[in-house]
Amino acid sequence: MLDSAIPVKTDNFDGPLGLLLHLIRREEMSIRDLDLTQITRQYLDYLDKMRELNFDLAGDYLYLAATLVFLKSGDCLGEDDAKVGELDNPELKFTSRSQLIQRLEELQHFQRVGEKLWSLPKRGDEIFCRPRINRKEVIDSILTPIDLEKLTEVMMDVMQREKRKFQVIPRERISIRQRIVQLGSELALGIKTDFKQLLEKSSEQGLSNIVITFISILEMVRLKKVSIFQNRDLDSIYIEVLAPINEGDLDVVDDLMDEG
Repeated sequence: MLDSAIPVKTDNFDGPLGLLLHLIRREEMSIRDLDLTQITRQYLDYLDKMRELNFDLAGDYLYLAATLVFLKSGDCLGEDDAKVGELDNPELKFTSRSQLIQRLEELQHFQRVGEKLWSLPKRGDEIFCRPRINRKEVIDSILTPIDLEKLTEVMMDVMQREKRKFQVIPRERISIRQRIVQLGSELALGIKTDFKQLLEKSSEQGLSNIVITFISILEMVRLKKVSIFQNRDLDSIYIEVLAPINEGDLDVVDDLMDEG
């Protein structure tokens, strides 16, 4: 495995696949009809410019560059699924052009859903609330609000690990409203629940249920029914119920997953 240097992150992208997707959008390309020759050239040019600015490029960026060059050579030879060696990194674990396209489409989908949900009107001034005042001061001192990017990373990590396991035929997909009602029954008022464990438990109903659970939790945060915070010392993310779900709350829930 290549050693990772300081991660490169800007306002436009975060990580090698984020950079690639940013360039595809900038060049107004279609992911499905990806021109590997052009996008590889753009990606390599961008890395050169980053080096000129003294960026210490992480190994993942260089690995993706090598992968693009390899896939491009296979594309020129008419081999749609040219194989390339694997890197021990779930985000970059693809070995063919078709898998690259699938990974880019997944990333684009989650970015769009996250951006749309995050732009919805919110109740109150803050999205994520600190723990309630009646907590002990020593515990309060190590709890911090958590952002959307960190939550998305946890969800993607759970999905990547669950993909490797044996998958049962998924049941009929439930709506976000239905999942919020379920979570309202499963989560106890005033009790902390581990965010990652909750997503892993939801995977028992299929991978799509992980995404539905993730978005349902964000909706509950927006409605100020739960708070999400992180323990700085243990790097764990917790959910705590602040108020019960009422029937009227469901009227303002947007079922984003139904939009495809």
